Amino acid sequence: MQPAVLFDLDGLLIDSEPIWEAAKSEVFGAFGLHLTQEMQTETRGMRQRDMVAYWFKRANIQADPADIEDKIVNGVCDMLRDVKLMPGAEQAVAACARVSKSMAVVSSSPESVIRQALESTRLAQSFDVVFSAEDDEFGKPHPGAFLRAATTLQIPPDECVVLEDSLNGVLAGVSAQMAVIAVPDEDNRGDPRFAIASLILDSLEELDPGDIGHVLSTPTRAR
Repeated sequence: MQPAVLFDLDGLLIDSEPIWEAAKSEVFGAFGLHLTQEMQTETRGMRQRDMVAYWFKRANIQADPADIEDKIVNGVCDMLRDVKLMPGAEQAVAACARVSKSMAVVSSSPESVIRQALESTRLAQSFDVVFSAEDDEFGKPHPGAFLRAATTLQIPPDECVVLEDSLNGVLAGVSAQMAVIAVPDEDNRGDPRFAIASLILDSLEELDPGDIGHVLSTPTRAR
């Protein structure tokens, strides 16, 4: 069986979390909301509209949420021109391409951010299609974006393997009834909730092509 492999983007393939954090800090800071590192972690993996709505509910921000979102996304796109790949990302993409039927990026980021990142890192040609949850009714941890990807690729969910770094993304992949390989960042590796993934890696450098077939045949989501 040749599966579809669905990659998240931010924090998994590209080292963009510092970029997002810098853009959010700058934009929200101008309106009196100063985000700490802990506060930034609270919204990791969310769509931008959901992240903006999250902070508007918790702070007195006198601004148009859509304007805040646009400023953050524009700032991120500008900084993505110099974005670096995460360790092992290029090799992992190449390895998955050899054992998969289709490859896609499924991200909470706007499509403009996804495409800018893939062009900047020269990974655009490695993927058959990209999916943004930007215009979905619900973002991750809702499984909608992953299910839409499977439908478009004409591959059943149980023949899809998801690679994710955030808990929201892992929850979305498991809810979609897909095999999930989690690659949490160092600060979150001890979170027991990641145990629902089929496989947990410290880095994409640890990914072996054989892992793709292994997680599809694993009867349990914990390891």
